[in-house]
Amino acid sequence: PAKPENISCIFYYRKNFTCTWSPEKEASHTWYRPIMRVWASSRKNDTCESTSETPASCSFLTSITIPDNYTIQVEARNADGTVESAVTHWRLDTIVSVKMEPPVISSVKPILGVKRMLQIQWTKPTLAPASSALQCRLRFRTANSTHWMEVSFSVKEETKENQPYNLTGLQAFTEYEVKLRCVAQESAFWSGWSPVHSGTTEEEAPLGLDLWRVLGPTRADGSRPVRLLWKKARGAPALERVLGYHVWYFPENTTNLTETVTTTRQPLELTLGAQAYRVSVVAYNSLGQGPAAALRIPAAAEEAFRGVEAVQAHLSQDRLVVAWQNSTPHVDSWRLEWSPDLDSEPPTVRWEAVTGARNWTIRRDELDPLQCYNISVYPMWQDRVGKPCSVQAYAKEGAPSAGPVTKAEGIGVNTVTIRWEEIPKHLRNGFIRNYTVFYQPAGGGEFAKTVGASTLQCGLESLTRRTSYYVWVMASTSAGGFNGTTINFKTLSITPNQLSLKTVPSCQSFLSKKFFLRVLFASFKIVPLKRLCWPDVPNPAESSLAAW
Repeated sequence: PAKPENISCIFYYRKNFTCTWSPEKEASHTWYRPIMRVWASSRKNDTCESTSETPASCSFLTSITIPDNYTIQVEARNADGTVESAVTHWRLDTIVSVKMEPPVISSVKPILGVKRMLQIQWTKPTLAPASSALQCRLRFRTANSTHWMEVSFSVKEETKENQPYNLTGLQAFTEYEVKLRCVAQESAFWSGWSPVHSGTTEEEAPLGLDLWRVLGPTRADGSRPVRLLWKKARGAPALERVLGYHVWYFPENTTNLTETVTTTRQPLELTLGAQAYRVSVVAYNSLGQGPAAALRIPAAAEEAFRGVEAVQAHLSQDRLVVAWQNSTPHVDSWRLEWSPDLDSEPPTVRWEAVTGARNWTIRRDELDPLQCYNISVYPMWQDRVGKPCSVQAYAKEGAPSAGPVTKAEGIGVNTVTIRWEEIPKHLRNGFIRNYTVFYQPAGGGEFAKTVGASTLQCGLESLTRRTSYYVWVMASTSAGGFNGTTINFKTLSITPNQLSLKTVPSCQSFLSKKFFLRVLFASFKIVPLKRLCWPDVPNPAESSLAAW
């Protein structure tokens, strides 16, 4: 067998003395049974045998005294023979090799009236060395988070077993998870972590709101619709409860015309005049109301300043990145707005403030795949909102879900014009890069012609006369294409010009014959048309037989 090496031993205070070594598994298929021998200063020998579950570990359950001297040697046996490790020496004259059990957390609760704090009640391990102070580390994180934060504190020797620790600087009305571990002050071995416990800080009045607006077009009477949107301010507690919102708005220079609306939902639709307005929104709950979020609505005829240009969007690993150039040096704050590009119903608008940067990122899984988004960047200067600059982007592209609807126009002997309609937005699944027109004569080979995405027609030439053709159009994105329905048309046998040239001599012949008949009719003085249609009929009253 391989020679046991890297022997390491830990004294679990008042519990056992455990040693480990390598290799953990024997390379060959042999019987492997490590054996230990321990020699103390009292010359007492002890052995233990590892098991199949722990082949590279063994614990001595006999009484271990401090101070004392120990030597450890591991012996491995199999069918090929016996191998002994080097002798290792362990001097337990201090607490340096002691490892204790994890501490026990009994409760994690807020203290009534104390904001943003949790008190952790915990108990020292029953087997912790009574003669040593403890160093402890407390880890905590918000529920569902993966990032642990950590604080350290010490516990004196004479401190009683039950200990409180006040964890401060937390968010209001937020659930936290905590765990704890300790080490004897002179020891090199920390205890294991205690089981995770959770608690929730006390509730407070709302932290605040982030306010935004969507402006509608001005109507004939000068009024305009304004949609107010708001959300919890950045850093607000996830569990923050809000009972409702107070909304105030008034013309910018006439505060005595203030209107008040109380609502429990959003967005809020307002109808405002053409002048500039001031709007404020406050969230409230049973403990009070938060700070007001204010916004200025510009006048309908007000010219917005330019501050953003050249907005671009690209994908980077698992994120969508939007970057822009600033055309106004004093502007250092922007509002970024994004919404799905839909055919009909009003889109859901989302927004975020950006300060001190000229780029913004969002995780791709926060956006719907195969959905086009309109992204606008608004420059912000004091209470003014500048003119936006926009770009479109997809978090993920796919092949279209449908192909173009196609028709044939201007069918000739050798030519035809193929026209098609744009695919509805919700079926594109990506930016249309090009269209490919496929056409095939009956019983013949297939031909293709590709045009750009902005072109919705294509002329086909050099076709065969009096031939039936099948045509379909494929729309393509960067992820693939989809064929539209197939149509059929037949080229002409002759052109309209050729048809007119054949018709002219026939017409001339017909007109010549007609002229000849009219002359003949006049020369022979045929009975007038009236007598021909209504001939004279004799009057019976004038007959000689009437006198009989």
